[in-house]
Amino acid sequence: MKKLKESIDALEYALSFLDKAKKDDFYFSGIAKKFETCFEYTWKYFKQKATEEGLDAYSPKEAIKLAGRSGLIENVEKWLDFLEDRNAGVHDYFGLSQDDYLKTIQEFFKEVKKIQA
Repeated sequence: MKKLKESIDALEYALSFLDKAKKDDFYFSGIAKKFETCFEYTWKYFKQKATEEGLDAYSPKEAIKLAGRSGLIENVEKWLDFLEDRNAGVHDYFGLSQDDYLKTIQEFFKEVKKIQA
């Protein structure tokens, strides 16, 4: 949970540069990278929780679904959308528009903060 908390804090800091990211690819790339890192720690946290419950999650998608079943997250579909957008972003930042990717990241941040609470 420590790494997850640190990655959430790092994403929060990166998002403080949101206005600059809308105009400068350097800031955009920084926010995108913090999102990707935070997403990785989040799904691994979901996987760890599933394992503690005696369940197996071999992929982010499985971990998200199990997190929904166990009540860690409320909206599984929203989290699966985050996964899809993260995958598109990792392979090509411009598969989505920068504005859409930043909106996804902001929405993800709101949701991941609920886990930390």
